[in-house]
Amino acid sequence: MPWIDRELCTGCQICIAKCPVGAISTEEETAFIREDECIRCGVCHDVCPKDAVRHDGERIPEEVQANLAWAKKLLAHEYYSNDKTKQKQLI
Repeated sequence: MPWIDRELCTGCQICIAKCPVGAISTEEETAFIREDECIRCGVCHDVCPKDAVRHDGERIPEEVQANLAWAKKLLAHEYYSNDKTKQKQLI
């Protein structure tokens, strides 16, 4: 699913004008893609001069890093730190 990086979006509205189904609007001076209307054609991505249109696949590394940090925190807790069986159950 495409999404808008609000730090990159300048509010030029090119994506709004080019979206074939009108799934993009302006919210707080930047573009916003309505998921329920988007057909995932990629036009918005292709026309954005600032590369502000991003895709969910880019968020996966962030989620993996967050999960890894959480797991490391758990493993460091005394409840798990001296018990290999409990550690393996986390994984």
